[in-house]
Formats: sequence, structure tokens, C-alpha cells
Amino acid sequence: MSIEDFEIRQKEVWREWYLAIQGFFYFAQGVAFAALLLLPVIMTTYVSNPISFDDAITYQFVIMIPWYIKLLYGLLSDNVSISKFGRRKPYIVIASLLGVVGWFVLPSITKFGAGFVILGIILSLSIALSDAIIDSLAVDITPEKRRGWMQGVGWGGRGAGTASAGILFYFILGKVPWSVAFYIAGGLIIIAGFVALFYREPSILAKEEISRVNWNDYKVEFKKKETWIVTLFMLLSGAGIALISTFTTFMNETPSIPINLEEIGLGITFFALGQFVGASLMGILGDLIPFFIVLLTSTGLYIAGIVALIFIPYTNLTILYVMIGILGALNGGFEASQMRIGMDYSQGPIAGSLYNWYMSVSNIGQIGLGSIIITQLAIAFGETTAGWTYAMQTAGVFLLLSIIPAIFLIQWLRKRKMEPANVLEHKVIEENEKETV
Repeated sequence: MSIEDFEIRQKEVWREWYLAIQGFFYFAQGVAFAALLLLPVIMTTYVSNPISFDDAITYQFVIMIPWYIKLLYGLLSDNVSISKFGRRKPYIVIASLLGVVGWFVLPSITKFGAGFVILGIILSLSIALSDAIIDSLAVDITPEKRRGWMQGVGWGGRGAGTASAGILFYFILGKVPWSVAFYIAGGLIIIAGFVALFYREPSILAKEEISRVNWNDYKVEFKKKETWIVTLFMLLSGAGIALISTFTTFMNETPSIPINLEEIGLGITFFALGQFVGASLMGILGDLIPFFIVLLTSTGLYIAGIVALIFIPYTNLTILYVMIGILGALNGGFEASQMRIGMDYSQGPIAGSLYNWYMSVSNIGQIGLGSIIITQLAIAFGETTAGWTYAMQTAGVFLLLSIIPAIFLIQWLRKRKMEPANVLEHKVIEENEKETV
């Protein structure tokens, strides 16, 4: 099936109220993901045999493994349907059932050990799987004119959910058992998963066209230079947003910053509220004005915000919270633009595989490249406030570099839109014939 046919199917199944479903799911995911990121705190503070912070970070890396292999979920759901239920929805149900185990059994573990880590992986897998499959389903059903809205609503909802989680943790930690927060987060994300089943999956994609794996589609896509340019963009831009993975550590580990654990939770709320505003605004603007302008604006503003970190008086908690909120808005705006490129380049029968490939690369850039480089530079600079702020400038460098592949990608998209449908169809057929020969 050509990209043109795929886009026709999107217009046929699209309903405006899908935006509400996407917003609600990502709101719940924001709450759930905030709880997942809280696990190192649980391991170092709230279990009967607490471990060191360094060990907790190592175990967190293990627990987050399901997020590094999201390509596999896209590959699976693109090619293996379950009876008449389609290729996406059955996996959403599986993710929700895994969530029941992870969210409602893990809080009963009061002593750190192998059981805690295994249940943490199950919990992480439930969120990562539902995220990957619902992202794939969103790619299947979202026409071009609504992709900016879909990303803006999704990332905005995630920001609002994370903000709500920050408030929740601020009032719960140290006052009632931490299990209460996990029960709330788990119940919400499980309900959101079942609500996502109201999406209508394109029938042509849910039946005969996925009876077997068509490896030729993958060969064609991964031989395109555009696919690898998107991959490069995702790696660089992922490293650029590594700031969000290191900023909390910076505040918690720097003695000169007068902030405790509960106040860090409140800081997460300000960041997420800013993310909600930034993602919503840039997502909507992406459908109203030329996308290249939106991407350049969101990237430039984010870099400026990172540079401003050098001049912030971190001993003033009020100013610190304001800056955290601004960074959240800048991060949300950039991520909405970043994900829009991923969605634009993930069209056709293997859209889920492509989109989740790009997201996996972005996660590797954020956790495996940007975060490591920033942390190691901060250590080299003596882990002082100035050392951390200078180290975090690396994120701005990666963001600046990501503009280079983005220019080629947006130009190629513009060219594709200008070509007649029959020319596009001829190109797809020609590529497939070459691969067959």
C-alpha cells in the first residue's frame, strides 16, 4: 500500500474527539511515568534496606530496559495481529494486564531485592508497551492536518499529568505510605489504556495486509537516506533533551542549592506545567504556520533557556521555580516539534515500527548519550553549581546540531507534498520492484 493510500485511510477513520482520548492517555502516562522515575527515591529512602544513590541509578537503568527496545513493539504490532481484533488493540489490553501486576504488586514489596527489580521491569514494560502501541495507532489514524494537534495534545497532556503527579508526591511522600501514589498512578494508566480502545483502527491495516511479515517493506524504508537522516536527528535531539534527565540530579546532589526532596517534587510540578503550555502551543502552531519556522523557534528558545542557566541565582528558590517552569515550556515545545517529524516520517504499513525506531533512538540519545556526557563533564568540573551549569550547555550544542538534519527533512517533506499522487505511487512501485529483483 502506498503512502497516498495510507493517508486516505487516515482521513476515513479520523474523528476530532480522538484528540481528547490522546490527551487523557498522555495525562495518565505523565502521572505513571513520574511514579516510575520515583523508584530510585523509593530504593534509597522508603524500603527497609535502603541502597546507595549510585546503586539505585544502576537499577533504574535496568528497570528502564523496556524503553530502549520500543522498536520491537512496533515491529510486533505492525506484523502480528491477534484474530479479528487487529494489530494494535490486543497489545493495549496486554499492556494494561501487565500494569495490574506491576502497579498493584510492587507496592507490597517493602524490602529491596530481586523481586522489587523484576516487578519494576514489569511495571516499566506496561507503560512502554502501551506508549509504543498507542503511538503506533495514533500514526495510523492521524491525517497530516491534525498531526501537530495530536502531538501538542499528547505532550501537553503528559506535562499536565506529570504536574499533577508532582503535587501528589509533594503531599504524599513522608505523610502516608508511598504505595498510595502507585495505586493512584496505576489505576489511572490502566483506565486510560482501556479508553484508548475507542480508537478506530483502519480495517485495511487490521486484516489481510498483515497476515505475514513483509520484510521487503523494511528493506525499502531502511535503504532510504531520509530514514537515516531522521535517525540522526532523533539521536541528536534526544541528546539535547537530556537536560530533563540530569536537572533533578543536579538539584539533589549540589550542596549549595537549598532544596529538599519534597521541594524537588514541587519543582517537577512547575516543570510539567510549563511543558503542558509549551507542547500545546507549539503543537497547535505546527498546523497553522510553516513547520520549519516552528521548529527553528522552539529549538532556538530552548538553547537560549539552557544558556540562561549559567546566570540563575540558585540560592533563590522562587527564581529557581520560575526557571524550572520556563525550561518545562521550552522542553515541551521542542519535543512536540521533534515528535512531529517522527510522525511525518512514519507512514505506511510499517508506520509503528518506524515511529518506535525513532523513539528508541531518541531515548538512547537522551539516556545513553546526552545524560552520560553531561554527568561526566559535571564530575570533571567538580560537581559544583557552576560545573553542572556549564556541563548542561552540552545539551544546547546537541540541539543546535540537530537543526542540520532537520533542514533536509523538512525540505524533503515539502517536495513530497508538491509531487502528484501518481508520481509518488510510481516511486513506491519502482522501489519495490528493485527490491524484488
